Amino acid sequence: MKEYPAMLRLEGKRCLVVGGGAVAERKIASLLEAGALVTVISPAASAAVEKWAETGRITWRCGRYGEADHSYTKDREGSDKGRPGTEATLYPDLSPYLIVFAATDNPQVNERVRADADKAGKLVSVADKPDSGNLVAPAVVRRGRLTLAVSTSGASPALSAKIGRELQERYGPEYEIYLDFLAELRELARSRVGDMPLRHELLRRLPNWRVLDRIAAGTYEAWRASLLGRLQAAQDSEEIFAAIWMEADQQ
Repeated sequence: MKEYPAMLRLEGKRCLVVGGGAVAERKIASLLEAGALVTVISPAASAAVEKWAETGRITWRCGRYGEADHSYTKDREGSDKGRPGTEATLYPDLSPYLIVFAATDNPQVNERVRADADKAGKLVSVADKPDSGNLVAPAVVRRGRLTLAVSTSGASPALSAKIGRELQERYGPEYEIYLDFLAELRELARSRVGDMPLRHELLRRLPNWRVLDRIAAGTYEAWRASLLGRLQAAQDSEEIFAAIWMEADQQ
């Protein structure tokens, strides 16, 4: 089965994570980084998950995931989460959530979560059986605006992680600076160059510049300041392109 790759913008979107251990913690961390509103269902949780709950970064409902077609019977929130005797069986309404993550250490519970989410028409990721859900969470490398994602369609998460580590070495922290520069030049071109074919030609050439070499050599900041000064002082598109071509000739 062919998958459709996509990047999801989760800022302000509600997501549910069932589970509170190490696997769930990694899922939650990625969701928080993306700005999602995270609810966790688990009778216990890792120290990091507890901290996120205590500081209000997530909502933790202390209990075990129950059956479908019910409403919540008990909802524990606050400092008593995880204490003996506070567990409840929770029967959540999945309708508010965009994505559901089944990330417990119990395959039967994960399958129940998957079935409920699938019935509710939700995107669902299953940690212990990735190919059973309709959402496969890839291995991810982030460098500021640059996001590299690797998926083996659930065949080998270990291989995805290995390739992810290789990408992390290949695309280092300098790419965050590089992408910020490209975004800056793109915005300047959009606001100052009205001729669309010329603008597209300019943007097409930018990745060929030796910006990464300048970052590595420590000359980037002075070069960038000089270039932006010339571009901002230009009066029209022709002067902008004259400055650009001059710079391109020096590459």
